[in-house]
Amino acid sequence: MGNEMFFGEEKNYRVLYGKLFAALLNKFGADYISEIEDAIHNSLLKSLKIRSQNTILNNMENWLFIVARNDLLNQIKKDKEKNSFSAEHIEGSAAESCQTDLRLQTVLFISAVENISSQAKILFVLKDIFGLSLSEISGCTLMGKEAVYKSINRTKKNIQSQFKGKTVELDSIAAVREDIARAEEIFYAVFNIGYDCFDEKAQGVFNEDLCLDAMALTKLLYGRYKYGSTGSLMALFCFHAARSAARVVNGRLISFFSQDREKWNTELIALGFHYLKKPKTLNRFYLEAVIISRYISIAELTQNDWLDIVKLHEIMQQVYLSPIARLNYCFCLAKIGKTQQALQILCQIEKELPAEHIYFSLVKAKILKETRPEESDDLFTSVLSKMNQKIRKEYLLENESVGL
Repeated sequence: MGNEMFFGEEKNYRVLYGKLFAALLNKFGADYISEIEDAIHNSLLKSLKIRSQNTILNNMENWLFIVARNDLLNQIKKDKEKNSFSAEHIEGSAAESCQTDLRLQTVLFISAVENISSQAKILFVLKDIFGLSLSEISGCTLMGKEAVYKSINRTKKNIQSQFKGKTVELDSIAAVREDIARAEEIFYAVFNIGYDCFDEKAQGVFNEDLCLDAMALTKLLYGRYKYGSTGSLMALFCFHAARSAARVVNGRLISFFSQDREKWNTELIALGFHYLKKPKTLNRFYLEAVIISRYISIAELTQNDWLDIVKLHEIMQQVYLSPIARLNYCFCLAKIGKTQQALQILCQIEKELPAEHIYFSLVKAKILKETRPEESDDLFTSVLSKMNQKIRKEYLLENESVGL
C-alpha cells in the first residue's frame, strides 16, 4: 500500500506516520518493521473511515497509536515462529501511549546502522519516518520507482538481520559526525519535496507541514550537536520559507524575480542570518544559504552581482558536485553572457539525469530563449505535455511564449 492515499488530508498524516513508526520501533524492535508498517497503514485507514462518518477524535495521535499498537500485537501473537515477546511483555504494552516524538533519534539510529549505503538509508527514512510515497522519493532522488522500492526492502531486511532479537534503545542514541551528515541530507530532501511540490493533486506548490517538519527536526539536531553545517541548513530553510507567502498569489504561481518582497517574512530572514555563520570548512549548505541570501538581499541584481553569484557556484563545484547544482550554475552563467559555456555543461548534465527531466528542460529552455527561440519553445511545449499540475502549466502558458 502506498502513502499517496493520505495526500491532502487535513491532519498531517506524514508526521503522524513517522511518529508512530518511531514509537513502535522503539517498543517492539527492528524484527517487526514490516508488521509496524502494516499496523500503521491499518490504523490510518480506520481513521479515514471514522472521518467519513463525521466522527471527531479528541486526540488523533494517541488514538492512532493505540489502534496501530493493538494491530501490531495481534500480528505478533499470530506469528508464533517470529514472536520473541513474552506474554507479559505483550500485555504490558497495553497501557502505553505515543507521548514522545522519537523521529530524530530514529533517523540517527538508521544513519548509524552498518553495512547499508548512505543512499539506501536516506530512501528508507524518507518513506518510514516522513511518510513519502515512492513517486515523491523517486522525484527527489532521480531514481526509478522500482529501484527505490527494491532499495527500501533490502534496507529493511538488513536492519532486521542485524538487530534480530535485540531491543532498540532510541533514547540512548549518541550520533557521530557521519550520522549527522546523513540526517542533514534527509531533512534537506524532505524540505525540498515540500517546498517545490509537483504533485498533480496539489492546488499549490508548497507543502507547509512537510517543510515545517524538516525545519523542526533540523533545529532539534542543531540544538543537540551544534554542528555548523546543521546551522547552515537551518539558515537555508529560513531563507526559502520566508518567501512562501509570495510564491502563490490568487492561485497564480509567481517567479522569484516577480515576487512582492513586502510579502516576505522578515523575521524568518533575520533568523536565517542568525544561523548563517561561516564554518571552518565550507559545506554545500553554507554556500547554498549564502547564494540565496544574495538573491533576497538585493532587489535588482546587477551584472557584478551575477558575477559574484557565479563565483559562489564555482566554489560549490569544488565542495559538492551534483547535476542540480550544475544546472543552477548554468542558469547563472547565461545571466553573465556565457551561454555557450552553459550549453556545453548542459550536454554533460543531460547524460546524468533521467530522460526528459523537467527541471533540466526548463533551465535549458530558459537559456535558449534569446538565442534559439524555436528550440526553446519546443522544450517548453514538451514540458507542458508532461506536466499535470495545473498551477505550473498555467504559469508556463502565462509567462513563456510557448507556440501552441
